[in-house]
Amino acid sequence: MLLNILIASLIPFVVWVIQKISGNTGPKASYLRRRIFAYGILIIFIFSVIGFISLFQEAQGNGKSIEILSRVLARDSVFWAILLWAGLSNKPNEDKGFLYSIWQPFKAEYIADKKKISKSQKKIIQNKEPKFLSDETKEGWLIDQKNIWCKRFYLEKNPNADLKQYVVEQTGKLLPNQHPEITKELKLKIKEAKSDWKYYLNNGWLPTDKKWD
Repeated sequence: MLLNILIASLIPFVVWVIQKISGNTGPKASYLRRRIFAYGILIIFIFSVIGFISLFQEAQGNGKSIEILSRVLARDSVFWAILLWAGLSNKPNEDKGFLYSIWQPFKAEYIADKKKISKSQKKIIQNKEPKFLSDETKEGWLIDQKNIWCKRFYLEKNPNADLKQYVVEQTGKLLPNQHPEITKELKLKIKEAKSDWKYYLNNGWLPTDKKWD
């Protein structure tokens, strides 16, 4: 059964090599490989069903052959059930199942951000004071569950202004194969920035890596 997965993965691997050489390895490129893999699995599944039907027809009247084929069918059914379950999975903060790519066009939220931390790690961060609140060299980054909207927090000091130090909160949108679009920028007091940071963490956003300069 693993051979079926290897066969279905062969063309996506070749495509990945080509994309790697050409420098096109973004989320849309990943989705293309996923779609090719999904079609490969679907074609193998159809041929497997046709093959089993043909074998059962040929084995009519041969009790021993029918018994062997039934055991093989039971084993293969478990494999295909697990594979189809994985292909149709759809959970927040995770890659959407590969089978969806057959009928759904690419969207950024279908590809999980591999650089986001886990939910257990997030709980640890929620109980820590963000470093960007006191250190100008540190930044805080958050991304929403759909992998589209991001928040950037960083400290700025201006001795000549009424507000001697403040935190800049930028909001940006990730666009496929394009530079992110910064849609909003706020200057917040330290207390306000800390409150915003915890608010987004408590509402499903996860820390991630730097998305723009």
